[in-house]
Amino acid sequence: MTVSLQTDRLLIRDWEEDDADAALEIYGSADVAPWLSPAIDKVPDAASMRLILQAWTEAQPNFVVPAGRWAITRREDGEVVGALLIRLLPPYEEDLEIGWQLRPSAWGQGYATEASRALMTWAFKDGAVDELFAVARPNNKRAIATARRLGMEWVGETDKYYDLNLQVYRIRASEFSP
Repeated sequence: MTVSLQTDRLLIRDWEEDDADAALEIYGSADVAPWLSPAIDKVPDAASMRLILQAWTEAQPNFVVPAGRWAITRREDGEVVGALLIRLLPPYEEDLEIGWQLRPSAWGQGYATEASRALMTWAFKDGAVDELFAVARPNNKRAIATARRLGMEWVGETDKYYDLNLQVYRIRASEFSP
């Protein structure tokens, strides 16, 4: 399913293969990759990133709403500043994770909260989900702060997702205020 959401400053849209250089600033960054769940090595180059985007683009129509992966772009200049996703958490049966990743030059500008709030609004309304989870490594202060700004509550710490020790946050549709 194609999703296009707008906020005052941002556009959330499907990834395109031509986004490889911009996506590499996120997934190729030594400041971002170590915090990702599941754990991945940083993407080494634009050609590898292009292949990843190609796989994401091909998979997108097969996701069950509201799951997917999207680019976050600034409306003023079309620049890709980050990424969003909604996906099933292991064991891949019912709990949906919302995740956000920003390139380091976009940190501290409120983009993750703004974009995530728009995606959550859509997921709770059009995706017909009752709750969303976010997971973060215990020392990932930025991700934890974003989860809290989104109104997510700390549920606990677990190692059942991705074989990592993670902080778990949750928000229910009834608790969410856009």
